[in-house]
Amino acid sequence: MRRRRRVGVFGQFSTESRDSHSRVDTVSVIGMTVRHGVAGVKGAGFMSLGNDAVAVATSGSLVAVGDDRFQQVSGLLEAAEGKVITAVAAGSSFALAVTAQGTVLGAGKDTDHQVSGLIEAAKGHHVTAVAVDGKTSVALTDDGTLLAAGAGADRVLEAIGGERIAAVSGGAGFFLALTRAGAILGAGNDGSQQISGIRAAAQGKRVTSVAAGVNESLAVTDEKTLLISWDLPPILAQIAALTAGRRVADACSGGDFALAALDDGTLIATGRDDGVRAILTAAAGGTKITRLASNTGATWALTPEGTLLAAGRDGYEHIPALLDATAGRQVSTASASGYLALAVIREPDRGCGPLEPGQICASFTVAPDPHDVHVLSFKVGGDHRELTSGAPCAALDTRDTEATHLIVRRASTSQDVATGSAYFTHDSATGTVDIDPDKSQLPHGLTHRRTDGNRFAFTWTT
Repeated sequence: MRRRRRVGVFGQFSTESRDSHSRVDTVSVIGMTVRHGVAGVKGAGFMSLGNDAVAVATSGSLVAVGDDRFQQVSGLLEAAEGKVITAVAAGSSFALAVTAQGTVLGAGKDTDHQVSGLIEAAKGHHVTAVAVDGKTSVALTDDGTLLAAGAGADRVLEAIGGERIAAVSGGAGFFLALTRAGAILGAGNDGSQQISGIRAAAQGKRVTSVAAGVNESLAVTDEKTLLISWDLPPILAQIAALTAGRRVADACSGGDFALAALDDGTLIATGRDDGVRAILTAAAGGTKITRLASNTGATWALTPEGTLLAAGRDGYEHIPALLDATAGRQVSTASASGYLALAVIREPDRGCGPLEPGQICASFTVAPDPHDVHVLSFKVGGDHRELTSGAPCAALDTRDTEATHLIVRRASTSQDVATGSAYFTHDSATGTVDIDPDKSQLPHGLTHRRTDGNRFAFTWTT
């Protein structure tokens, strides 16, 4: 007997035959799910789902939900109390977070020192990102050093070999690391060419992002081309064919499905839809997608406005709870597994406060993908200030006596992508600061909008 399954393509569904043992299960669909009615509150709120203790809470900018049998939720929330969180990683029984000061926080099962070992290794470093794989955890520092702890730490460090790393992704039994030069390194299970295959596909190309899946890998180049680890699995061959000639912003896979978000926010999907139907449903309704990630059956996506979409296999009760806790709030990043989900709430922009003469209140965003973090540098004389895309606005001193050099740099690769200059003008009578359009040569792709109160919104369009 053959059963038909639904496959999402360009936000729509087509049919494809599949053996009857691959049953399409009922999953939550955004806007149609009966939620648990648990809102995010400061401190931990607990409820029971079956035999599992589940905590749902927020602490500052952190939201954590899921199985709390090893205090991976309540312990992380306690550690994060009063701190601003910038990055998270959800394991099956432990959780990690990074503070704005670059400190690693962790909680949960620590049998292989995957939590305590990483916290110890990160002391004295400024950490920017964390990732997990089974009983192994890694942290990336601002100078490109990769730290590792847990059962597979030695093989990870051996594979990296001291290279400076720009990004890292944890899959099912393996890690992928992206060097600052745009090359791919990997450690762990390679039985389905999930490491060697994607490295071969990336030869001669500059890669900007990597996504480790179950038995497969995806990567995106600086030309917005999608790379796959091998073309034997139908889901990879299909996603490669459907994205050919199109500019891909992000991608992820989960063993029996693959997703790709195009530059214009269109979502392309291949494979089984039962574990990602909520995201496909939102995309089919016109919702734009800019960022994707998946881990052990739990998948999440972000819209340009920072709305979190999430889906999981049947029985993943923490996914609806995560959506409840983040409803109506802007999310900057997230991480989810089969037992745990974490999200970081973007702090509201509260303004720069009173400005001194010659100062501006500046913000920086990136389009069309606001989650593709870039840095805008202002250099004049011996002064150097930076704005990070997506971060709160900041007060900057300006000079009207000489040019200010502007540099746009991609954060993940530390690569300068555009340069230019701005000539600021000061009106002593009104206190107005502006940019002289005739003398200035802004970096190609950089625009600005000035509003009252010397507020400048800079936008970089990739």
